[in-house]
Amino acid sequence: MDSILTPRQITHDEKKAAEAAFAGRPFNPKWSVAARIVYDGILAAMGKEVRTVDMHDELEPVEPLA
Repeated sequence: MDSILTPRQITHDEKKAAEAAFAGRPFNPKWSVAARIVYDGILAAMGKEVRTVDMHDELEPVEPLA
């Protein structure tokens, strides 16, 4: 029995997750679970190891421009 899946539009955070995965950037924990699935799937397809990053450790406060 064949079933045809209807494609859907990806969300903004899924697109950002895909771009991050292809560029080798870390996953943003603020993105959705669906974005995580996209990110992990792309890395797996590319044969790369999934990296987890705590965003609080990598970001430093930036002074506003005057």
